[in-house]
Amino acid sequence: MKKFSEKQTGILSHSDLRTFKGKCIYWIFFALLSVAAVVSLLPAIWTVLTAFKDTKEIYEGFNFFPKDMSLNKIGTRLYESWKYLDLGDSIINTIVLSIGNLVFRIVVCGFGGYVLSKLKPRGTKLIFTLVVWTMMMPGQVRMVPNYISWLHFPFAADMGMGVSLLDTYWPMWLGAGADTFAVLLFKNSFDALSNSYVESAKLDGCSNYGVFFRIMLPLAMPIIIYESINVLSAAWSDFFTPLLVLDKNAVVPLKIYRLQLDPRVQMNTYFMALVFSSIPPFIIFAVFQKRILGGINVGGVKG
Repeated sequence: MKKFSEKQTGILSHSDLRTFKGKCIYWIFFALLSVAAVVSLLPAIWTVLTAFKDTKEIYEGFNFFPKDMSLNKIGTRLYESWKYLDLGDSIINTIVLSIGNLVFRIVVCGFGGYVLSKLKPRGTKLIFTLVVWTMMMPGQVRMVPNYISWLHFPFAADMGMGVSLLDTYWPMWLGAGADTFAVLLFKNSFDALSNSYVESAKLDGCSNYGVFFRIMLPLAMPIIIYESINVLSAAWSDFFTPLLVLDKNAVVPLKIYRLQLDPRVQMNTYFMALVFSSIPPFIIFAVFQKRILGGINVGGVKG
Protein backbone atom coordinates (compact mmCIF):
# COMPACT_ATOMS: atom_id res chain seq x y z
CA MET A 1 0.00 0.00 0.00
CA LYS A 2 1.27 3.47 -0.82
CA LYS A 3 2.53 5.71 1.90
CA PHE A 4 0.32 8.63 2.92
CA SER A 5 2.90 11.08 1.55
CA GLU A 6 2.61 9.52 -1.93
CA LYS A 7 -1.18 9.66 -2.18
CA GLN A 8 -3.00 12.22 -4.29
CA THR A 9 -4.55 15.11 -2.43
CA GLY A 10 -8.28 14.71 -1.82
CA ILE A 11 -10.56 15.77 1.00
CA LEU A 12 -7.72 15.01 3.39
CA SER A 13 -4.42 16.75 2.63
CA HIS A 14 -0.98 15.25 3.23
CA SER A 15 -0.67 17.18 6.47
CA ASP A 16 -4.06 15.86 7.66
CA LEU A 17 -2.99 12.28 6.95
CA ARG A 18 0.03 12.70 9.20
CA THR A 19 -2.19 13.32 12.24
CA PHE A 20 -3.89 10.62 14.30
CA LYS A 21 -7.34 12.06 13.54
CA GLY A 22 -6.67 12.17 9.83
CA LYS A 23 -5.47 8.57 9.78
CA CYS A 24 -8.56 7.44 11.68
CA ILE A 25 -10.88 9.20 9.23
CA TYR A 26 -8.95 7.70 6.31
CA TRP A 27 -9.18 4.13 7.58
CA ILE A 28 -12.85 4.49 8.51
CA PHE A 29 -13.69 5.57 4.98
CA PHE A 30 -11.42 2.85 3.59
CA ALA A 31 -13.32 0.21 5.62
CA LEU A 32 -16.72 1.57 4.55
CA LEU A 33 -15.73 1.62 0.87
CA SER A 34 -14.31 -1.89 1.13
CA VAL A 35 -17.61 -3.16 2.54
CA ALA A 36 -19.52 -1.33 -0.20
CA ALA A 37 -17.26 -2.89 -2.85
CA VAL A 38 -17.83 -6.39 -1.48
CA VAL A 39 -21.61 -5.86 -1.31
CA SER A 40 -21.60 -4.57 -4.92
CA LEU A 41 -19.47 -7.40 -6.30
CA LEU A 42 -21.12 -10.24 -4.41
CA PRO A 43 -24.28 -10.52 -6.62
CA ALA A 44 -22.18 -10.51 -9.81
CA ILE A 45 -19.80 -13.16 -8.47
CA TRP A 46 -22.73 -15.27 -7.23
CA THR A 47 -24.37 -15.05 -10.68
CA VAL A 48 -21.22 -16.27 -12.44
CA LEU A 49 -20.68 -19.15 -9.99
CA THR A 50 -24.34 -20.20 -10.18
CA ALA A 51 -24.08 -20.41 -13.96
CA PHE A 52 -21.48 -23.18 -13.60
CA LYS A 53 -23.47 -25.22 -11.08
CA ASP A 54 -25.63 -28.20 -11.90
CA THR A 55 -29.37 -27.70 -11.50
CA LYS A 56 -29.49 -30.00 -8.46
CA GLU A 57 -26.78 -27.96 -6.69
CA ILE A 58 -28.89 -24.81 -6.97
CA TYR A 59 -31.95 -26.33 -5.28
CA GLU A 60 -30.25 -28.68 -2.80
CA GLY A 61 -29.08 -25.91 -0.51
CA PHE A 62 -26.96 -22.82 -0.34
CA ASN A 63 -23.54 -23.56 -1.83
CA PHE A 64 -21.67 -20.46 -2.87
CA PHE A 65 -19.09 -22.33 -4.96
CA PRO A 66 -19.87 -25.11 -7.46
CA LYS A 67 -18.78 -28.60 -6.44
CA ASP A 68 -16.93 -29.14 -9.72
CA MET A 69 -14.81 -26.23 -11.00
CA SER A 70 -12.54 -28.18 -13.34
CA LEU A 71 -11.61 -26.73 -16.71
CA ASN A 72 -13.45 -29.55 -18.45
CA LYS A 73 -16.67 -28.77 -16.56
CA ILE A 74 -16.35 -25.03 -17.24
CA GLY A 75 -15.76 -25.59 -20.95
CA THR A 76 -18.67 -28.03 -21.19
CA ARG A 77 -21.06 -25.62 -19.45
CA LEU A 78 -20.00 -22.74 -21.69
CA TYR A 79 -20.35 -24.76 -24.90
CA GLU A 80 -23.67 -26.42 -24.03
CA SER A 81 -25.23 -23.18 -22.75
CA TRP A 82 -24.15 -21.17 -25.79
CA LYS A 83 -25.49 -23.84 -28.13
CA TYR A 84 -28.81 -24.09 -26.29
CA LEU A 85 -29.40 -20.36 -25.80
CA ASP A 86 -28.70 -19.45 -29.45
CA LEU A 87 -27.75 -15.86 -28.63
CA GLY A 88 -25.74 -15.28 -31.82
CA ASP A 89 -28.46 -13.51 -33.82
CA SER A 90 -29.53 -11.39 -30.85
CA ILE A 91 -25.95 -10.28 -30.21
CA ILE A 92 -25.44 -9.36 -33.87
CA ASN A 93 -28.70 -7.41 -33.90
CA THR A 94 -27.69 -5.59 -30.72
CA ILE A 95 -24.31 -4.70 -32.23
CA VAL A 96 -26.00 -3.28 -35.35
CA LEU A 97 -28.41 -1.31 -33.17
CA SER A 98 -25.56 0.02 -31.01
CA ILE A 99 -23.45 1.12 -33.98
CA GLY A 100 -26.44 2.87 -35.57
CA ASN A 101 -27.20 4.65 -32.30
CA LEU A 102 -23.58 5.78 -32.08
CA VAL A 103 -23.49 7.16 -35.64
CA PHE A 104 -26.74 9.07 -35.20
CA ARG A 105 -25.68 10.42 -31.79
CA ILE A 106 -22.34 11.75 -33.02
CA VAL A 107 -23.46 13.11 -36.40
CA VAL A 108 -26.90 14.55 -35.59
CA CYS A 109 -26.11 15.88 -32.10
CA GLY A 110 -22.72 17.09 -33.29
CA PHE A 111 -24.37 19.01 -36.13
CA GLY A 112 -26.85 20.48 -33.66
CA GLY A 113 -24.08 21.67 -31.37
CA TYR A 114 -22.11 23.07 -34.31
CA VAL A 115 -25.09 25.05 -35.65
CA LEU A 116 -25.92 26.50 -32.23
CA SER A 117 -22.28 27.31 -31.47
CA LYS A 118 -20.72 28.52 -34.73
CA LEU A 119 -23.29 29.03 -37.48
CA LYS A 120 -25.92 30.71 -35.27
CA PRO A 121 -28.73 31.21 -37.80
CA ARG A 122 -31.65 33.52 -37.14
CA GLY A 123 -33.72 32.26 -34.22
CA THR A 124 -30.81 30.49 -32.53
CA LYS A 125 -31.80 31.70 -29.06
CA LEU A 126 -35.35 30.40 -29.49
CA ILE A 127 -34.08 27.06 -30.80
CA PHE A 128 -31.63 26.77 -27.92
CA THR A 129 -34.41 27.54 -25.43
CA LEU A 130 -36.62 24.84 -26.94
CA VAL A 131 -33.76 22.35 -26.88
CA VAL A 132 -33.11 23.01 -23.21
CA TRP A 133 -36.83 22.89 -22.43
CA THR A 134 -37.09 19.33 -23.78
CA MET A 135 -34.76 18.22 -20.98
CA MET A 136 -37.46 19.16 -18.47
CA MET A 137 -40.09 16.96 -20.13
CA PRO A 138 -40.43 13.52 -18.49
CA GLY A 139 -39.86 10.54 -20.71
CA GLN A 140 -43.28 9.12 -19.80
CA VAL A 141 -44.94 12.15 -21.37
CA ARG A 142 -43.17 11.54 -24.69
CA MET A 143 -43.82 7.81 -24.80
CA VAL A 144 -47.27 7.77 -26.46
CA PRO A 145 -46.59 10.60 -28.97
CA ASN A 146 -43.33 8.91 -29.95
CA TYR A 147 -45.08 5.60 -30.53
CA ILE A 148 -47.71 7.28 -32.71
CA SER A 149 -44.91 8.98 -34.65
CA TRP A 150 -43.20 5.63 -35.24
CA LEU A 151 -46.49 4.06 -36.31
CA HIS A 152 -47.33 6.79 -38.86
CA PHE A 153 -43.97 8.38 -39.61
CA PRO A 154 -43.58 11.32 -40.20
CA PHE A 155 -47.17 12.56 -39.77
CA ALA A 156 -47.84 11.20 -36.26
CA ALA A 157 -51.53 10.78 -37.11
CA ASP A 158 -53.72 8.09 -38.65
CA MET A 159 -54.53 9.82 -41.94
CA GLY A 160 -53.86 6.87 -44.21
CA MET A 161 -50.40 8.27 -44.87
CA GLY A 162 -46.94 7.74 -43.51
CA VAL A 163 -44.69 4.73 -43.04
CA SER A 164 -44.61 2.39 -40.06
CA LEU A 165 -41.19 2.19 -38.43
CA LEU A 166 -42.21 -0.64 -36.12
CA ASP A 167 -40.02 -3.76 -36.16
CA THR A 168 -37.10 -1.69 -37.45
CA TYR A 169 -34.12 0.00 -35.79
CA TRP A 170 -35.15 3.48 -36.92
CA PRO A 171 -37.04 4.47 -33.74
CA MET A 172 -33.94 3.79 -31.62
CA TRP A 173 -31.60 5.42 -34.13
CA LEU A 174 -33.71 8.55 -34.40
CA GLY A 175 -34.08 8.68 -30.64
CA ALA A 176 -30.30 8.47 -30.24
CA GLY A 177 -29.93 11.46 -32.57
CA ALA A 178 -32.44 13.51 -30.56
CA ASP A 179 -30.51 13.62 -27.29
CA THR A 180 -30.59 17.11 -25.79
CA PHE A 181 -27.74 16.58 -23.36
CA ALA A 182 -25.43 15.45 -26.17
CA VAL A 183 -26.28 18.58 -28.19
CA LEU A 184 -25.38 20.75 -25.19
CA LEU A 185 -22.12 18.86 -24.67
CA PHE A 186 -21.09 19.41 -28.28
CA LYS A 187 -22.16 23.05 -28.14
CA ASN A 188 -20.09 23.70 -25.01
CA SER A 189 -17.10 21.98 -26.59
CA PHE A 190 -17.39 24.02 -29.80
CA ASP A 191 -17.90 27.24 -27.81
CA ALA A 192 -14.45 26.69 -26.29
CA LEU A 193 -12.87 26.64 -29.77
CA SER A 194 -11.85 29.86 -31.44
CA ASN A 195 -13.86 31.04 -34.45
CA SER A 196 -10.57 31.48 -36.30
CA TYR A 197 -10.59 27.73 -37.01
CA VAL A 198 -13.83 28.09 -38.93
CA GLU A 199 -12.77 31.30 -40.69
CA SER A 200 -9.41 29.86 -41.78
CA ALA A 201 -11.02 26.71 -43.13
CA LYS A 202 -13.59 28.67 -45.13
CA LEU A 203 -10.85 30.88 -46.59
CA ASP A 204 -9.23 27.68 -47.83
CA GLY A 205 -12.48 26.75 -49.58
CA CYS A 206 -13.85 24.32 -47.00
CA SER A 207 -17.64 24.02 -46.76
CA ASN A 208 -19.59 23.89 -43.51
CA TYR A 209 -19.69 20.11 -43.77
CA GLY A 210 -15.94 20.01 -44.27
CA VAL A 211 -15.37 22.30 -41.30
CA PHE A 212 -17.54 20.08 -39.15
CA PHE A 213 -16.04 16.71 -40.11
CA ARG A 214 -12.41 17.75 -40.63
CA ILE A 215 -11.94 20.30 -37.85
CA MET A 216 -14.74 20.42 -35.28
CA LEU A 217 -15.24 16.70 -34.68
CA PRO A 218 -11.53 15.83 -34.29
CA LEU A 219 -11.14 18.67 -31.78
CA ALA A 220 -14.18 17.38 -29.87
CA MET A 221 -12.72 13.88 -29.46
CA PRO A 222 -13.21 13.78 -25.63
CA ILE A 223 -16.93 14.39 -26.15
CA ILE A 224 -17.08 11.72 -28.86
CA ILE A 225 -15.38 9.16 -26.61
CA TYR A 226 -17.63 10.02 -23.68
CA GLU A 227 -20.80 9.80 -25.79
CA SER A 228 -19.60 6.58 -27.42
CA ILE A 229 -19.28 4.91 -24.04
CA ASN A 230 -22.71 6.11 -22.96
CA VAL A 231 -24.43 5.16 -26.22
CA LEU A 232 -22.93 1.67 -26.46
CA SER A 233 -23.68 0.87 -22.82
CA ALA A 234 -27.24 2.21 -23.02
CA ALA A 235 -28.02 0.45 -26.31
CA TRP A 236 -26.81 -2.88 -24.93
CA SER A 237 -29.05 -2.64 -21.88
CA ASP A 238 -32.11 -0.87 -23.36
CA PHE A 239 -35.19 -2.99 -22.79
CA PHE A 240 -38.29 -0.81 -22.95
CA THR A 241 -37.96 0.75 -26.42
CA PRO A 242 -37.10 -2.53 -28.20
CA LEU A 243 -40.01 -4.15 -26.33
CA LEU A 244 -42.36 -1.62 -27.95
CA VAL A 245 -41.11 -1.73 -31.52
CA LEU A 246 -39.01 -4.85 -32.20
CA ASP A 247 -39.56 -8.56 -32.53
CA LYS A 248 -39.55 -10.42 -29.21
CA ASN A 249 -36.09 -12.00 -29.69
CA ALA A 250 -34.44 -9.25 -31.72
CA VAL A 251 -31.92 -7.95 -29.18
CA VAL A 252 -30.17 -9.35 -26.12
CA PRO A 253 -32.32 -7.72 -23.37
CA LEU A 254 -35.52 -9.05 -24.98
CA LYS A 255 -33.98 -12.48 -25.49
CA ILE A 256 -32.98 -12.66 -21.82
CA TYR A 257 -36.46 -11.56 -20.76
CA ARG A 258 -38.13 -14.25 -22.86
CA LEU A 259 -35.79 -16.91 -21.48
CA GLN A 260 -36.94 -16.00 -17.96
CA LEU A 261 -40.52 -16.81 -18.97
CA ASP A 262 -39.62 -20.11 -20.69
CA PRO A 263 -40.20 -23.04 -18.28
CA ARG A 264 -37.89 -25.26 -20.34
CA VAL A 265 -34.83 -23.15 -19.49
CA GLN A 266 -32.99 -24.44 -16.43
CA MET A 267 -31.88 -21.99 -13.78
CA ASN A 268 -28.15 -22.49 -14.37
CA THR A 269 -28.63 -21.99 -18.12
CA TYR A 270 -30.53 -18.76 -17.50
CA PHE A 271 -27.73 -17.51 -15.27
CA MET A 272 -25.25 -18.39 -18.03
CA ALA A 273 -27.30 -16.22 -20.39
CA LEU A 274 -26.90 -13.36 -17.92
CA VAL A 275 -23.15 -13.95 -17.93
CA PHE A 276 -22.96 -13.93 -21.75
CA SER A 277 -25.03 -10.74 -21.97
CA SER A 278 -22.82 -8.98 -19.40
CA ILE A 279 -19.53 -9.58 -21.21
CA PRO A 280 -19.72 -6.71 -23.76
CA PRO A 281 -20.62 -3.99 -21.17
CA PHE A 282 -17.89 -5.34 -18.91
CA ILE A 283 -15.35 -5.07 -21.75
CA ILE A 284 -16.48 -1.50 -22.49
CA PHE A 285 -16.06 -0.51 -18.85
CA ALA A 286 -12.69 -2.28 -18.47
CA VAL A 287 -11.25 -0.56 -21.54
CA PHE A 288 -12.70 2.91 -20.93
CA GLN A 289 -12.99 3.00 -17.13
CA LYS A 290 -10.82 6.12 -16.80
CA ARG A 291 -12.95 7.92 -19.38
CA ILE A 292 -16.16 6.82 -17.67
CA LEU A 293 -15.05 7.91 -14.21
CA GLY A 294 -13.78 11.26 -15.51
CA GLY A 295 -16.55 11.86 -18.03
CA ILE A 296 -18.68 13.91 -15.67
CA ASN A 297 -16.23 16.80 -16.08
CA VAL A 298 -16.25 16.73 -19.89
CA GLY A 299 -18.96 19.32 -20.43
CA GLY A 300 -18.03 21.63 -17.57
CA VAL A 301 -14.42 22.57 -18.30
CA LYS A 302 -13.28 24.71 -21.19
CA GLY A 303 -9.78 24.59 -22.52
